[in-house]
Amino acid sequence: MRLRLLLVLFACLALLPPGMVAAKIVDRIVAQVNEEIITLSELEQAMKYVQANPGAPQPKDNDAFRRQMLDVLIDRKLAKEEAKRYGMTVSDKELQKALDDIKQRNGFADDEALANALAKDGMTLEQLRQQISEQIIQDRLMSVTVKARVKVPEAEARRYYEEHFKGAENRVHIKVISLPVPPGSSDLQQEEIRSQAERILLEAKRGADFNKLAQEQSKPMPGIPSGDLGYVRQGDLDPRFFEFLASLRPGEVVPLKTPQGFQIIKMMDLKMGQARSFEEVRGQIEQILGREETAKLFSEHLKGIRQRAHIKILL
Repeated sequence: MRLRLLLVLFACLALLPPGMVAAKIVDRIVAQVNEEIITLSELEQAMKYVQANPGAPQPKDNDAFRRQMLDVLIDRKLAKEEAKRYGMTVSDKELQKALDDIKQRNGFADDEALANALAKDGMTLEQLRQQISEQIIQDRLMSVTVKARVKVPEAEARRYYEEHFKGAENRVHIKVISLPVPPGSSDLQQEEIRSQAERILLEAKRGADFNKLAQEQSKPMPGIPSGDLGYVRQGDLDPRFFEFLASLRPGEVVPLKTPQGFQIIKMMDLKMGQARSFEEVRGQIEQILGREETAKLFSEHLKGIRQRAHIKILL
């Protein structure tokens, strides 16, 4: 369970980070890790991110899960400290590139549009920059400490191919506008967001520029990217969702209600491909399995660091 949580939290800069969860929390310190602290708000946000992420395990909000998430955050603090000893830094150019990627994938025209969306959820652009910087450094540390030990046996790669790639690779190109419903929203607030979604849907069906609507109206939804998603593999989508998308006509705009809120989807194109050989996708498979093995080894690496650290739990 803990390794899967690490994989979720270490996984991707393409999606907006755990801080993108609106929450009013009376803050206090829940752990001290050498000279670093972990606050209750950090812990609550990390828990909500994992619970909202459709690709993650869906744990219950209980004491055991809370402690598991605290352990994950402690490991992140330890990784941050070790990265400092290696002298690892992130340049302004690298940070801006990562921010540009987030804006592109989530449909924001510029830093100002992103900052405005963040502000609505109680987060600043500087806080987002800090989280991205820490993630880049952490990924770099993983590469330095364990990546050289990662090997993907051909037999394992072939098993993954049989399970995930052997069939025909169908792809769908969609654009998405997301309108999240924050946890704890009242019936009135939910109805206001529903009405907003209906207005945007009507504008899109009347021919309004969908890209412009996405830039102006879409808000980050935890674990679910928005904007122009490009071509998405069938295997990366829920089978029922892909079947629904495949039934749409190019240019058709439809609404969708999810547990996280409302989405407006524009169908752009559908490509029904043919199966690719193992050699054609071998590199992609090795990258996927390599990332998983790297995260596993890095988790084990942190265990040794943890034994030497001064950690005080105040939860």
